[in-house]
Amino acid sequence: MKWIILLVCIYCIKATLEPLSKEEKKKKKEKKEQKPVLKSVGERGLVNTEPQSYSEITKNYKKYSRNHVDKKMFNGDLLGFVTPWNNHGYDVAKTFGAKFNYISPVWLQLVPTSQGTFKIKGGHDIDAGWVRDVRANNTNVKIAPRLIFEQWSMGHLTQVTSSQSELLHMVQVVVEFFKGEKFDGVVLEIWRQFMGREKPRLHQIIKSLSEGLSQEGMSTLLVIPPGVRPFPEIFDKYDFQILHPYVEKFVMMTYDHHHATGKPGPVGPMDWGLRNILLIMEHEDNDNHRHKLLYGVNFYGVDFRGDGTFDAIVGNQYIDMLKSVKPSQFVWHLKASELSFEYRDTKQIHKVFYPSLRFLQKRIEAAERFKIGIAIWEIGQGLDYFYDLL
Repeated sequence: MKWIILLVCIYCIKATLEPLSKEEKKKKKEKKEQKPVLKSVGERGLVNTEPQSYSEITKNYKKYSRNHVDKKMFNGDLLGFVTPWNNHGYDVAKTFGAKFNYISPVWLQLVPTSQGTFKIKGGHDIDAGWVRDVRANNTNVKIAPRLIFEQWSMGHLTQVTSSQSELLHMVQVVVEFFKGEKFDGVVLEIWRQFMGREKPRLHQIIKSLSEGLSQEGMSTLLVIPPGVRPFPEIFDKYDFQILHPYVEKFVMMTYDHHHATGKPGPVGPMDWGLRNILLIMEHEDNDNHRHKLLYGVNFYGVDFRGDGTFDAIVGNQYIDMLKSVKPSQFVWHLKASELSFEYRDTKQIHKVFYPSLRFLQKRIEAAERFKIGIAIWEIGQGLDYFYDLL
């Protein structure tokens, strides 16, 4: 037994004294350098210009300010989406929880059944312990999971809104589920699925759900699509006017611009995003309720390839890409307020767009100027030092 202990001790001493490899030294140095710091990104002069080199990002992206973790810097309401397929968002919601008014986990789907009833799927993703942790860090935050209407046809929509008993049953299913889980509200995603058709029926469902949830002290938020070209105007100022008495916040999806154009370019160009906000505000009555609008801001980017294909990229992929291709130049797109760079692989040229500190600061300034809030899709996709600004 003594010999075994002696051998273990010798092995431990040997392992401790052996020099680290270059790769191990590099990883140890990077880990040490990426710890939180005292000064914010603004105090360190990282915000108002495009990066001078890729290393300015790779050396700083995890260096958020310890002094700003619990300080809300943005003057409007802030919502953060969290997805179960990106675990970093769960950590962000706890670490920076004091900055958020709403956290919306993307867990749940409302599905019609063959028996003419409804069920909520996705309950296996609910993490009650994490919800407790988020609330412990911010007692005022509202946990409002997204509820997307899945597998709904026009027939289902017509059937539910034509039968008071079926409509009440649907509302009861949602209210009892959310009440049972002790959630504070729901983010409804229904409008885009029906492309704005049968608006009176959509209004009816949203109003009924809002009234049922309100009776139990829960809030209703609604995801709405953009309405400025290249997107069709399927949600307009009149829909906002009808629904604002029932909806606490409208989450406008002012991103995925490239999906509509089919061309390489900014993901959520700011000039286009603000035109969407103004489109809703054109109605005089709506202007008095502008605080109910949340400006959708993407925390993901896109890698466009020369062959016309593209992939979404998130923070860790972006950092790996920067370290790998070492871009020599960044381009700031003035109207869009977005940053990009290009690189060539063995086959083709790539054009990459991804949020930057300046990208986020410009949107914060615009939201404060318009007196509206911000909704982030999604908080696990960004870089940690972004949260110094929020």
